[in-house]
Amino acid sequence: MSAGMIEKLQKKLSNIYIFLDLFRMQTKMPYDEEKALKTQNKKICRLVKKAYEIPFYRERFDRAGVKPGDIKNAEDLNKLPLLTKDELREWMNEEAKNPEYDNWYKDTTSGSSGIPLMILLSPREKAYMKANWLRVMQVAGYNPFTGRTMSRINAHDEKTGPDTFLQKFGILRRKLVNQYDKVENVVKEINAYQPDFLYMNKTELMRICLYCSQHGLKVFHPKFYAGVGEKVDDTARKLFREVLGPGIVDSYGTAETGACMVRLFGSSTYTIHRDSFVVNLVDDNGKLADEGKVVITPLFKTDMPLINYVVGDRAEAGIKDGVRVISNVKGRMNDFFHHEDGQVTTFFEVTPVIAHNPDVLQIRFIQETYHDVTVQCVFNEKESSKTKAQVEEELSRQLNAIFKQPFNLTFHWMDVIPPDPNGKLRMIVCKVK
Repeated sequence: MSAGMIEKLQKKLSNIYIFLDLFRMQTKMPYDEEKALKTQNKKICRLVKKAYEIPFYRERFDRAGVKPGDIKNAEDLNKLPLLTKDELREWMNEEAKNPEYDNWYKDTTSGSSGIPLMILLSPREKAYMKANWLRVMQVAGYNPFTGRTMSRINAHDEKTGPDTFLQKFGILRRKLVNQYDKVENVVKEINAYQPDFLYMNKTELMRICLYCSQHGLKVFHPKFYAGVGEKVDDTARKLFREVLGPGIVDSYGTAETGACMVRLFGSSTYTIHRDSFVVNLVDDNGKLADEGKVVITPLFKTDMPLINYVVGDRAEAGIKDGVRVISNVKGRMNDFFHHEDGQVTTFFEVTPVIAHNPDVLQIRFIQETYHDVTVQCVFNEKESSKTKAQVEEELSRQLNAIFKQPFNLTFHWMDVIPPDPNGKLRMIVCKVK
């Protein structure tokens, strides 16, 4: 049987592979970390051996003077070069021309960093990624055999109703909702379906919750829900709890890698799925660190590996109960304010001013010129004791104390900041080239 025929068969047997992969995963918290570490090390050794046979990675190994036998654990992966989005994009675009991958999935990222990225996934890798998302739901307490999920429509969904043989028997039941519809209609669908697990992009969830809060609209409380694709800040978390209830689940990952760690309910830290991923942090010199760039290696991607993938976020790590955990994810690193003298001000620098601001529910900066920035804001009428004019004066003073060069800030107050076409919300939109 040819490779192409095998891959077509694997696609048809996708649900079987999903459950087989899920069965092998740890799905109850707290994880058996000793077992997970052994599995991780075993998979790392398998991954680097397969990667070394791929020309793209052979060159990277050779350039670093590293052989597969030199890499035995998560820390050893740092001996290899980091993989940037631009490098991955160039490699994927080249590989996509190869007819060998005609039966593979060609998923596309949302382009929140500015340029969408196509990622090749073999049928087995795609099945594992889906199983891993079911694991995220299971560790929260969701039962895929009896529960119902509701999610946004994305570019890879072709149907809005039950689309598999298993769903006709009540297994993996799912309903897709049009996230771009009027909020009243979206809420009606949620209330009618009453999902056990609801998930969509954080900005889309924010749009729903803001509308419900402002208009006194009641929405069904799922047992579990997740705002994915973007960091859920403290202000959004509070609003989500008020509108949707206490069952918030923070799942962290990317479209390229899958969900690599999870933070449940009231926890202050993220738990890494070590049986399937390596998550390292590196400083600006590429050295392993307790604070730095997030670098992900999905261990199940052995057909088209992603080793040391720099996702564009920063985070902090710590030790909890003897286990290394991620204590804080700081969000995207590629958002900048550009100044006329060539300097930049990063989003991280302004984050302390806006992250815990009780006066503002949503905010976005649009840099029009080197001197002018439009600030879109949603006022927190319930919590704020200030007028909008006072908030503008205070934010302008605090922000211009941080900017390398001051800006003229023009505030536009809105009921809700609409998501970008990809369903997310870029915090800084720079029109200066």
